[in-house]
Amino acid sequence: ALPMAHASLSTPVARVGLGARKTRAPRRVSTVARAGKTGAGDDGDADDTAGGKFMGRRGTYRKEVEDDAETAAARSSVKQQGGFGKPVTAKETWQPFQRTARAGLLEAAEGERTGSGESRDLVLTSLYISMEDDAFKSRTAVCLPIAAYVKRVDKLMDEFTARELPALVESKGGAALTTPEIIEALETHLFVTNKYCAPKGWRELYSPYRTYFHNVVAQKVGIPATLAALYIGCVDRLRAKGVIPEGEGIDVLIRPKARNGMAGVTAPVAPWGVPSGAKRPANSVVCTHNMALKLQLAALKRAYWPWEWDDSRDSGVLLAVEAAAYGDENRMNTAAGFVGIIQPSGRPFGDLPMAILATERLLQLDGGEGYEQRDLGVLMFHDGKIKEALEHLEAFELWREGGGDDAAPNLVSDVLNAGGTDAVLAAELQVREDEALAKLMLDLRRMALEEALEGGIKSGDV
Repeated sequence: ALPMAHASLSTPVARVGLGARKTRAPRRVSTVARAGKTGAGDDGDADDTAGGKFMGRRGTYRKEVEDDAETAAARSSVKQQGGFGKPVTAKETWQPFQRTARAGLLEAAEGERTGSGESRDLVLTSLYISMEDDAFKSRTAVCLPIAAYVKRVDKLMDEFTARELPALVESKGGAALTTPEIIEALETHLFVTNKYCAPKGWRELYSPYRTYFHNVVAQKVGIPATLAALYIGCVDRLRAKGVIPEGEGIDVLIRPKARNGMAGVTAPVAPWGVPSGAKRPANSVVCTHNMALKLQLAALKRAYWPWEWDDSRDSGVLLAVEAAAYGDENRMNTAAGFVGIIQPSGRPFGDLPMAILATERLLQLDGGEGYEQRDLGVLMFHDGKIKEALEHLEAFELWREGGGDDAAPNLVSDVLNAGGTDAVLAAELQVREDEALAKLMLDLRRMALEEALEGGIKSGDV
């Protein structure tokens, strides 16, 4: 092999003539560059491009078509106004979607509270939460198609009544079905045939994609609260079809997060139904329409909350209020423009504006008072809205001084530990929270006074 190698080195190398390069295919760049030019002899190309215009990066010819008025308005509303150049639309485009969704949510909640909400569809009301968040977050010019998701649930029950129920009745020899049999068949249809299920672990519950109703319908994995909304919506449809026997009902149960001895925290489970008035397990609660809505919003608040969440207290307000009160001494956990909250440890879904949005709706569903008032005030402070923060925190202070916190209901949560906590540690954390909140209130009142003095004190203000 060695002599052959020397021989190859001594052999003169044949040079390729320049004319041989003409056989190579022309480069795409030059082809595209010449696509817009037609010579006298290019009759075929001239016919293809007649009436067309050179458009696009690939050099294709397309006829220009003017947009209709609606499309033109949608295109003109999209602007690059986001924090990092993200396309957003004008407020006049997406705010009507948000207002419609908020009004639908509050109307349904008020209907159940006053006893006139029998005709309210929990499926549609849950989709209003998705609709508002989609409009607010994406600044979209196109509304979330909630009617399409309602039709998917309708189709789910149409298939159940057309296939599952007749087969069950036939297997019983034509006898009428009892309520427990309907419940068993419905749960088989939902959780076996269509494979709806809860997440494998509680940490996955903190994802908005497991909370929004339209995502749960599409992905078939959701938190117990959203699955309960689906279950209740199916029961309401069966009642409207006359499937459930007259005078009977179905209670939908959910199980809170709880300690289970040495095994740690129990895994989330899908909701299940029992005949109304029947005995239920001690570690379960009956999920109502409003409870399903509040639990979905509470899960979104937990998912978007920018600070670490204390599962033992089912709250994340301690770090938030301490960051607000002592932010001058330590920038950690404070807001920093488009970057968000400066945190010593990251949060996967922390989003201050979305946390505010969820807390606002929770406060409205609670009648405008309660602990959500405190949380919203702290969030408003971090968002730079000093006046609103002071108003919410003063309202919370008056509510607590009036004994409202003693009478506040203890709503079961998807992320609540039913097991006990260290009483001493809980007391110490409460003292820290109260001290930080008192300092924050003092700072807010000082800021309000300084702003009033800068504007000048008018006659009669003193």
